[in-house]
Amino acid sequence: MPEEPDKPGKSDDEPAYKKWNVVVATIGSGVAVLVAINGLTGWNPLKELTSQSGGAPASESATSRISPSTTPEEAPIDDPPQRSSEVDEEPAVDSSSSPEDADESTETTAPASPRFQVTSSQWDGPCGDSWCSMSAIFRNLGGEGAGSATFYVLRPDANEYLARCSVVLNTTSENGVTSAGCTASSGWLQAYIRSHPGTTVRMQVTVDY
Repeated sequence: MPEEPDKPGKSDDEPAYKKWNVVVATIGSGVAVLVAINGLTGWNPLKELTSQSGGAPASESATSRISPSTTPEEAPIDDPPQRSSEVDEEPAVDSSSSPEDADESTETTAPASPRFQVTSSQWDGPCGDSWCSMSAIFRNLGGEGAGSATFYVLRPDANEYLARCSVVLNTTSENGVTSAGCTASSGWLQAYIRSHPGTTVRMQVTVDY
C-alpha cells in the first residue's frame, strides 16, 4: 500500500507578533469585562487585587503597629506593703531601770504648812479703863504646826484699831483645834473710852502667816 504523503500541519514556529497579538487581545477583553462590571455594580476587582498584592493601606499598616498583640503589657501593681506592727509599736519602757523613776521613788512629799482659821471669838468680860481682854478658837486646816494670831480693838464707826495684841498658837495637828487669847491696851483706847462714856467697841481677829 503506497504511503500517503505527509499533510501540511501547523508549525510551532509561528511568528512572535502573532502570539503577542493574542495576549493583548485577551487582556483587552478582560479589561473590557471588568470595566463593564464596574460600570454596572460599582465594584472594582482591580482595586481589591491591587490591595491584596501590593499590601495594606497606610492607615491599616499604622493600625497594625499599635494592635493589642504588640502593645506592651502593663506591669502588675503590687499591693502597698503592709506597715510592720513591730515598727509602729513603741517599745515598752522598763520603769525599774529608768534613772528618772529611781529619783522619783526616792523623793518624799514635803509636809504641808499649818493653816489656821478662826472658828469663833469672844470678849473675856467687859473692857476696863484702857484695856480689853479677848479670846478665840482656831482650827488647823493644813499640816501639823504652830502659828500666831492678832486681836484688834476697833472703833464702832470706823475701821481703825484702838489697841491690839498678838498671841502664839500652839502646835496643832492637821484638822486639830486650839484656843488662844490676849489683852489689848493702849493710850488711844483709854482716851477713847474716857471721851465716849458708855460707848462700845468692835473686835477683829486675824491669823498671821
